[in-house]
Amino acid sequence: MKISKKILCLCLTVLMLLSVTGTAFAAEERDCPVIHIPGFYSSDVYGDVNDPDTLITIPGTDAIIDFVKEEFAPALLAFCIDRDTDNLAKNVCSKINELLFPHWFYESTGDAKEGSGIIFDNTPENVTAHSKFIFRYDWRGNLVDIADDLAEYIDYIAAESGCGKVALSAHSFGSNLILAYLAKNGNDKVSSIVFDSPACHGVAVVGSLLTGKVTLDSEFLGYFLKSTLGEDEYARLLSSTYDIFELGGIPSLATGFIDEVIEELTPAVYKETLAPLFAYWPATWAMVPDEQLDEAMEYIFDDLLKDKDLSALKSKIESYNTLVRENKDTILKDFDSVGNLAILSRYGSPAFPLTDAADLMGDTVIETRASSLGAATAPYGTYFTQEETSGVDAAYISPDRTVNASTCLFPEQTWFIKNTGHFETHFTEPYYDFFLFAENELTCDKTDFGRFCTFDKETHALVADTSEPEKIEKTTPLERLFNFLTALFERIGAFLHKIFNF
Repeated sequence: MKISKKILCLCLTVLMLLSVTGTAFAAEERDCPVIHIPGFYSSDVYGDVNDPDTLITIPGTDAIIDFVKEEFAPALLAFCIDRDTDNLAKNVCSKINELLFPHWFYESTGDAKEGSGIIFDNTPENVTAHSKFIFRYDWRGNLVDIADDLAEYIDYIAAESGCGKVALSAHSFGSNLILAYLAKNGNDKVSSIVFDSPACHGVAVVGSLLTGKVTLDSEFLGYFLKSTLGEDEYARLLSSTYDIFELGGIPSLATGFIDEVIEELTPAVYKETLAPLFAYWPATWAMVPDEQLDEAMEYIFDDLLKDKDLSALKSKIESYNTLVRENKDTILKDFDSVGNLAILSRYGSPAFPLTDAADLMGDTVIETRASSLGAATAPYGTYFTQEETSGVDAAYISPDRTVNASTCLFPEQTWFIKNTGHFETHFTEPYYDFFLFAENELTCDKTDFGRFCTFDKETHALVADTSEPEKIEKTTPLERLFNFLTALFERIGAFLHKIFNF
């Protein structure tokens, strides 16, 4: 089930798609190798690194559906009758741990279970100035330690190529690792960097998870589902069906009930499943937004898990905070003074809906304000008025008036790509060389597609965004019914055509 797999991966926020594509145009002359640092769920993790048969994977759709039917639904029904939170948590958590995540857990010290990790060759052969490599790492771990592994890898590639330097590209969480590397090793071995949807300024849904503020908003849940459906053949039917349900208040009732269940289950679920699966990963804490860090630390360590000795884990978290979090802007500015730096942010989609800030605009995973390192954005579905942007140079305001780039850390070196999902790196990867090997550091006014752009799927190229301000307009009940019937008959027609070939 194509849609189920897509939504599952987004909900886990851990899937990274890496696509190998040809360059869209002639890049500048390359003068050193490129090392790409991918994000969460980007490297295969093994229960035993000495046994390739112990690969840890996300369960298939069928297994998850069976779990929902056989375990979760009956337990939830029983909860509706007896309201026994402890019994529901016990049954659900144990089954989740057994079925979905038996090998993902970390120790309470913030270390991987003995023998667990990745299999990675850190001494590739035939290294040249035109080589491209992907640095694999255990994305659950402590970035301060992983930065040492990256340093060793960079030293090897730089020396073997004869260039003395490398260029770095990073998607999402990979940006956090690059910052940890720069903080520990400086800028001498890196010539240029491109960040694609960086997570180094935090991810709202991670902050919500670790502060216990997981909530669902039916309106923004609808926006999110429609956005993630994309161009799937059933997207229009599913979208219009949701609109019909919304007329009857079904999503509101459902999300209200879910919020109630979440609130009651949170303490048990966090202790039994979320903490060892998610909060015990030091890497998770690197993605907590600065403004939520203290609250998250207090909630997890001083409240929910106060009966556990988590001093070793807290020490790992603090090592990243001291090395990187407190200095991240300075680290980037220092590098920008000696090398080429480009940031690719994305906008035009709703944020992940499991947060109390669901109206933030983003790329369905990371909010635009974070991935752009500081842009101001209008709430999703609205746009800035002329008064709100008075005095701001028009060059920094997106054509649809949803983004104000003037507040970015690097406003001249941050490009905004509209309506491109967080995982759609196959649209942006062909441009990495263009940014990494420009003769002089590129700025937005030196590119044909400008500061605000979109991906033209016909020409497979970035083009200037020419959209106009537009608010989400509520459709009338009659319009929703018409859209639903049109989509339904469209799918029936496609089915009949497939069966009878007419």
